[in-house]
Amino acid sequence: MFQRALVAVLLLLSLSACSDCCTTVVREPAPRAVELEIEVYDPFTGGFWEGVGVRVVQANQEWSGCVCVSPYANDFALTDRTGLTYFSPFALAAAEVGFVEDGAGQAVLYPDVFEDEADLLLEVWAPGFDPVFVEVPLSYGQPYRFVSVPF
Repeated sequence: MFQRALVAVLLLLSLSACSDCCTTVVREPAPRAVELEIEVYDPFTGGFWEGVGVRVVQANQEWSGCVCVSPYANDFALTDRTGLTYFSPFALAAAEVGFVEDGAGQAVLYPDVFEDEADLLLEVWAPGFDPVFVEVPLSYGQPYRFVSVPF
């Protein structure tokens, strides 16, 4: 009987000692908000185009297999005097091209192999010019992209 009690005490001590040294916390990597900055320039002069419109046309979403077209055909963001325009994670979500959104309403990508990529199609346009279309890949590993577009 003494041996059983001793074994039980030793077993409890070993379990409690192990729980202190062997605790493993597993955290799933957080989703990353995606954002995009576009520079529009003149390839002949090297100058920048101010007031040129850039819009998200569609996105090919890996997680859903959806090629989602934006319902906003005339929603252009204009470039500033340095030829830049920016699409925040909120603006990309508002384009309604199928991004998963976090609780704050930002377009995000997840680390899972089937949720970590999206391809955006952008249109660059100004009155009197033919539109230019640019495909931009986004990924969990590179959620921010800077794209320079000749126009």
